Amino acid sequence: MSEVVAAPMQPAIYPHQQIFGILVGFWQSRALAIAAELEIAGHLAAEPLHMDELAQRTKTHAPSLFRLLRALESIGVFRQVSPQVFTNTPASDLLRKDVPASMLALIRNISSVGEGSYEGWGGLLKSVQTGKTSFDQIYGYDYWEFLHRNPLKAAGFNEMMRSVTAQVTPAVTAAYDWSRFPVIADVGGGIGTQLVDILAAHSPCRGILYDQPDVVATAIPHDRMQCIGGSFFEKVPSGADAYLLRMVIHDWPEKEALTILQNVRGAMKPAAHLVLIENVIPETSDYAYGKWLDLHMLVVAGGRERTAQEYRELFAHAGFTLEQIVPTLAPHSLIFGRPNSASA
Repeated sequence: MSEVVAAPMQPAIYPHQQIFGILVGFWQSRALAIAAELEIAGHLAAEPLHMDELAQRTKTHAPSLFRLLRALESIGVFRQVSPQVFTNTPASDLLRKDVPASMLALIRNISSVGEGSYEGWGGLLKSVQTGKTSFDQIYGYDYWEFLHRNPLKAAGFNEMMRSVTAQVTPAVTAAYDWSRFPVIADVGGGIGTQLVDILAAHSPCRGILYDQPDVVATAIPHDRMQCIGGSFFEKVPSGADAYLLRMVIHDWPEKEALTILQNVRGAMKPAAHLVLIENVIPETSDYAYGKWLDLHMLVVAGGRERTAQEYRELFAHAGFTLEQIVPTLAPHSLIFGRPNSASA
């Protein structure tokens, strides 16, 4: 009878290791941000480079830059192909600004000093103590005013949003049969990335793109899309069969979110649909990206992520009935609502 050999057991992760791993995560995030700021991956795009050459190009101290890249190499970002010579990996390639789905702008926005997010997270205790956005308490004005006052920061933010939504756009288009709606209004739709993608996939549909006048002035051209400038805090165009709001409502506290939704409600035909594209936080203890994004909204933008029940309650207060939640291949879901006839 042959001896049965037990499979080796995976080593347990003890609580102190778990906590230390979380703390090191902060170091890793900051190291990644510095590599992004120095555009290391861009310098390595054509060929591997020796540390001396890389330091000269980035105007850094070669021994210290080596220590940075050696640490990042240990987590799969960059690779040392020979002593002191580094090249990109699939992960560090995402730190290049000239590749599809680049994460360079996202890393800078979240983890670089002076972009607002880093400072907002530094004030997390203020938000937990007061329930107010720490960014506002630190700067004396909100994040949107910060972007207005700093055009270069705003350009970086816009680039970040384009990279973040690169995967969301096709997932949203593929998740539903949008041809059910002859006219689709994208409220707060930016330059029309999502709406144009839907129109390209559904030739019978026409679109209305609604955002600030200076934003829609730079919209993607499309012969079946009408661009209208304005503020969703004041009014929303009428006549659409579906009103799409992609990652808009999570930017705002309850009062402002209700104002936006009530303005949409006032523009809608009785048979029209509301469609929010948002993260929906699960009501379980499991890890969910939306739970961490919710904290980010707390400390930086002043908005929040919501559970399905919280969206149901928000809809009811704004005059809607939540019909269904449709998942997509992205972390976002389509949250459908219909005007509540009792509030008409």
